[in-house]
Amino acid sequence: MVWRRKSIFKVFKYIFSISVIMGVLVGMLFILALEKVDQLTSTDNFCSNSCHPMTRFVANESIFIQSSHRATSSGVQASCADCHIPKGLLPATWAHITDGTRDLWSLLVNDFSSEEQWNAARPEMAYRVRDWLLDNDSHTCRNCHVAVKPSRERGQRQHELAERNSVTCIGCHFNLVHDEVEPRESFLKRVEINNKL
Repeated sequence: MVWRRKSIFKVFKYIFSISVIMGVLVGMLFILALEKVDQLTSTDNFCSNSCHPMTRFVANESIFIQSSHRATSSGVQASCADCHIPKGLLPATWAHITDGTRDLWSLLVNDFSSEEQWNAARPEMAYRVRDWLLDNDSHTCRNCHVAVKPSRERGQRQHELAERNSVTCIGCHFNLVHDEVEPRESFLKRVEINNKL
């Protein structure tokens, strides 16, 4: 009887060990696959051709092409994902799922076949992204712009005021890359700066 218990325990221990090893391997493969999917769905080509009518209405606009994030002296360009997708596998995956689903739904229920229809929807899209950046302390901006020190005195003063008033990057820099969209009143109230140093 004792040898049977030991035998059953050994079998259980063996099955448990194999299950743990298999679980770890499957988990690692899942994470690697998720990383690859994130990598593939974060390219400008994917964003502009798969989910958004960007190629027609954004990617070829002179304001976008000549923006400080696309036409740089170093030749380095910010991609769509650099600004619109948070870093990190889980936050990026969550953004792809939630934003991708919302964008896909928007494409299904809206007709963006003309520039007029696209431009009619543009303010709401800009407001949503600005609010997201405010809520996240312009996290995606800070991935590239770590220690910003403007060269002009006015810029240095404005940055100091913004920091003192807890105003994040998007609070002042909201029409950098895309066609200009006037900020709404609720946005301006959230980024109000006390001009006294």
